Amino acid sequence: MKTIRSLATILGLSLTLFALGPAGAKAQTIKAADFAGTFTLSNNAQWGNVALSAGIYMLRYGQPFAGGPFAVEVFGKEKGSPHGVILVSGKNHTSARKNALVCSRDGATLIVRAVEMPAIGETVTFVLPRGTKLTAHHGSSSTNTELAEADMLIQRIPVTLNTK
Repeated sequence: MKTIRSLATILGLSLTLFALGPAGAKAQTIKAADFAGTFTLSNNAQWGNVALSAGIYMLRYGQPFAGGPFAVEVFGKEKGSPHGVILVSGKNHTSARKNALVCSRDGATLIVRAVEMPAIGETVTFVLPRGTKLTAHHGSSSTNTELAEADMLIQRIPVTLNTK
């Protein structure tokens, strides 16, 4: 009996890790979204492990499966555009007035740090991609300064709420 319970636990953990891992996450979709919107990137962006080029994207926020963790699914409108599911690392009530992606910079690339969704009263945050160094640009200077030494440049990208 103990062996069966141990095998069932290992199987359950393996399935959970597959569903949450990079390969499993890309296969997931969020069907019953709590929030859905559209946004336009004018620069390249990094959102978790998903690299996004400039373009028009859609996002869905919710749970990929009942009782699972909350995540954001992001996908481009153009054929062959990136598609990914990014797990939420933090969830709070929001004081924001407009739906938006909150980004910081790593050189010329935007790093998506949060999604503000006042339409549902929540802000969710994400873990920085491994190896990311946040930088800021000082007005007339032609170089960027690492975040520990400078003020961080925050950019908000509006998200238009999709209606059903």
